[in-house]
Amino acid sequence: MKSPEALKLLLMESGIPLASETGLQLTTYLALLEKWNPRINLTSSTEWRVIGPMFCEGIWASKFYSPLAVAHLDIGSGAGFPALLLKMLNPRINLELVESREKKGQFLETAAHALGLTGIQVHHARLADYLRRRGERDGWDCVSWKALKLSTEDLLQLHARAGGRTEFWMFHGLEPAVEAAEDLGKNFALVRRERVPCRRDSNLSIYRPR
Repeated sequence: MKSPEALKLLLMESGIPLASETGLQLTTYLALLEKWNPRINLTSSTEWRVIGPMFCEGIWASKFYSPLAVAHLDIGSGAGFPALLLKMLNPRINLELVESREKKGQFLETAAHALGLTGIQVHHARLADYLRRRGERDGWDCVSWKALKLSTEDLLQLHARAGGRTEFWMFHGLEPAVEAAEDLGKNFALVRRERVPCRRDSNLSIYRPR
């Protein structure tokens, strides 16, 4: 089954009307991925066997936001999985995307505009540089990362800017997505861990600062 048809089936199974704003945004997002991927290699393929699990993951994870959450920082946003999907499914969220690779950052900006998303900022920077420029302002309700390992220094810098109710969403495989698991345990408490559907050996672990 081709990706557009498979996405329509996933939306129906997920209770998202195809003609709704979210349904149209998700359909447009897939079309953008198919258009841009041959030029800048956003994903290894736009065949459904590759990107289908990522759509499934984003739709599934969108249900885990706290009702009070309004500010989300996503690190290493890449092609926008799952952060852009989380935003589409929760429009109230103000989303900051940190992506050091310029071409992928350009795609994220183009996608946000094409999808009509407001309350979204793309930062072309490494996380450490972004945090240095940002200073000590109040933090976020949610911080997420996927497909990268955070260093201890990055974890500590994020911890220093977090509030007591900030949730840290770590999308990972069998091992934690940090360089030093002991530093994660010292500074963060695990709230919940869920197996991601549609993705083998993939988990979402949610932490709060100690």
